[in-house]
Amino acid sequence: MERSDRVKITLKWIQILDKLEPFYKERGEFRFKARVSTPDGRVLSETTLPKEGHLEISDRPGWNRVTLDEVVFEGQPGAEGLVVEFTGEELDTLSANDRLDHYRREFTGPASSWVGWYGPGDETQVRPEDPENMSKWRVCYTIEQV
Repeated sequence: MERSDRVKITLKWIQILDKLEPFYKERGEFRFKARVSTPDGRVLSETTLPKEGHLEISDRPGWNRVTLDEVVFEGQPGAEGLVVEFTGEELDTLSANDRLDHYRREFTGPASSWVGWYGPGDETQVRPEDPENMSKWRVCYTIEQV
């Protein structure tokens, strides 16, 4: 791979659509993980957000979107491609944590073809399912060549 194949993936923001808490709780306590790997499963990077503790996020419009601008990977992707995954959970004290939808997107071909913004509504074709617009949350990230 050439030096120009290096990429940087930045998690721009997340938006909670369901706080997974009873109606009387204004916000949920969330923690997220980003994993970047090769299609054969070799992990290149794993990031927990926030690094310590949790984020308190509402599901009310205007209060449910958190800007992160966190670099989750910078380096050489695998020769056969790259897989970007995001997971999240709402933390519970007295019961098992509630998991958010699992996000996974696989990129193949030259790294230059992956460059762009990936978020709700980014698809060039109208599709019934937008991968970044899940049932309980939304995710937005960018891929840049470095």
